[in-house]
Amino acid sequence: MTQQPDQTPIPLPRARVTVKDVAARAGVSTAAVSQALNGRGALSADTRQRILDAATELGYSPDRYAAALRRGRTLSIGYVASPPLDPVREATQAQYAMRQLSALVDAAAAHHFTVTVIPSSKPDLLRSARVDAVYAPDARESDPLLAIAAAQSIPVITNDLPLPPDAGMWIRTGYEDAATAALDLLAASGATNIGLLTGEPGLPRLEIGESVYQQWCASRGQAPIVARVDAASLELAGSIRELLLHGVDGLFSFAQEGPRLFLDLAALDVVLPRDLQLVALCLHDCALNRRLSVTHVCVHPEVAPALLFPELVNALETASTPSSPVVLPWELEGGSTTRATPSRIRRDDGVPRASVQANVP
Repeated sequence: MTQQPDQTPIPLPRARVTVKDVAARAGVSTAAVSQALNGRGALSADTRQRILDAATELGYSPDRYAAALRRGRTLSIGYVASPPLDPVREATQAQYAMRQLSALVDAAAAHHFTVTVIPSSKPDLLRSARVDAVYAPDARESDPLLAIAAAQSIPVITNDLPLPPDAGMWIRTGYEDAATAALDLLAASGATNIGLLTGEPGLPRLEIGESVYQQWCASRGQAPIVARVDAASLELAGSIRELLLHGVDGLFSFAQEGPRLFLDLAALDVVLPRDLQLVALCLHDCALNRRLSVTHVCVHPEVAPALLFPELVNALETASTPSSPVVLPWELEGGSTTRATPSRIRRDDGVPRASVQANVP
């Protein structure tokens, strides 16, 4: 006996419930439905509740994108992705960028936004991109994207690059303040010849750290001592030896995190903090710095999207000027690699707070 094919009809897609459907169910006008759903108007309590009940029964959900388009908005934010400086640093830079992008996607989704990625090498794509704003974390004053955004009346969000109020928002990441706090701690710990370990120029955040160090040295009459991580091999021993040959007794690392430095210094028979005091910038694994008791300063550029979005959305909806800067938190946490230990410094309101205590050997 030949088996008959399954004749079960395929269900048709359910038509989207509209405002008109809700109005018909509740016996009111579409204007009354809009007032009830948006909490506006002078509807009676009974009418408002009848409309809300009808919307729930029908499974109505507002089309946010259609409403946004009617107001001339797209509910999308652009993200400007920078290419790696060189193949060697590609993985590190990609990890950093992915943390920022993932945080932006999460914050955007929470506010019903999508994210459009724009390569920094193709700023002209912004002319045709349908975005309400663009986040360019590595933008500089000379970046052509800023001029294109201004011509298109698209607000820009930048990291550590102050913008005019009508141009968008800028984020104070904390790199500058955190670097100053780290250098001050080394000085308070008794270091008198403090060196900087950093990378090759190219990324704004690296240039911020070196600029802070140069200014800090100038204010104290110390000749700056800068060693750079070899971009071709990421080998640290040579850079560390270079600093030691200059007689440094304090080291602030702005390019390499604490755990790797801790192990490399031990391999060179450098005893911390007897021979050298160390403070390292932490972007990734602060827990490992704590386990190794490395004095470190943490910054959190990945929290920027969650902090900026409420202000951005409010500015877009009210056609107002957003408040800037958005100040990000940072922490300086003490360990055994410095002779003085700060009680934990946390800055999330623009005011550093700390006390410094001497380490007891």
